[in-house]
Amino acid sequence: MLNNSTRPLIEGAMLTALTVIMAISGTALPMFFFLLYILPLPIAINIFRHGLRWGFISVIAASLITGSVFGFQSALSIIIITILTGPALGYGFRHLSPTKNLLLTMGASILSVGLSLAAVFLLMGVDVFKDLGTTLNTATQTTLKMYQSMGLAPEQLQTQTAQIEHIVKLIMLSLPAAIALSAIFSALINFLLTHRLLKRLGERNLAGLPPFAQWRMPVIFVFLFGFSLVGLYWGSTRSITILYNVSFNLNYFSSMFCRLQGLSLLYFILERLKLSTLPKILIMVLIIFTPFLEIFMYAGLFDMIFDYRTRLKIKRD
Repeated sequence: MLNNSTRPLIEGAMLTALTVIMAISGTALPMFFFLLYILPLPIAINIFRHGLRWGFISVIAASLITGSVFGFQSALSIIIITILTGPALGYGFRHLSPTKNLLLTMGASILSVGLSLAAVFLLMGVDVFKDLGTTLNTATQTTLKMYQSMGLAPEQLQTQTAQIEHIVKLIMLSLPAAIALSAIFSALINFLLTHRLLKRLGERNLAGLPPFAQWRMPVIFVFLFGFSLVGLYWGSTRSITILYNVSFNLNYFSSMFCRLQGLSLLYFILERLKLSTLPKILIMVLIIFTPFLEIFMYAGLFDMIFDYRTRLKIKRD
């Protein structure tokens, strides 16, 4: 039940002011651009503690003030960033379980990114995918000219050209999945920060996600990964470009969740070995930034099927 005393009114106004400050700072100062990624955070807290009305007041105030300083495009970007993710997060913490809340927030974040790309294309005529491709091609040509000026042999130059063009092709091909994953990561960061701040604001009984060692991804990613392999094979052998492109993105998308499951399994094993925090972190960092991560992708894939953690617990008991 919402408290209608003066203190909640002041708190709601302060959270609204914080939203405005974050929006202006993130728009005006490149060093604070990251604030735009966590802009839904004060809005979610406002909605959780004082209702949807204060959340939408925050969105409107931030967009109007930012728009009056930086123009209509900035106001529209603030609205798109916050109008879905912030309310989804605040509503989810009040009415949903942590898992459902996170899924709702991730869906809202992906939709917000899609709306942002559509707005940029429709209002400004900017095709993000095409512009990125042009930028990468320009960078490729500049790099090749630099190699040529350094006196690189024609055979080596041809090899370097093929490698760079292949990398550019993979980047452009995986861009849709990469954008979706970045939206999901942004939603996760906002979820974790909002949960932590709400706990510090006195919401001691607020449920959160389980420990990382207990994270389990939905088994649907096993099927997505398998279907993507079939699609990649059919698309390449039958020259079905659309099927190959879609399957490539599905493979990239689902494999990331398999890697996350594998890292969770690894962390579970490290906890069973009773290692201290620092060695666990060092091992995790070593795995993430080395080719060993691919091994744990398949470990996570099979863990979704066979549930090794339950088997290890039963065996130990």
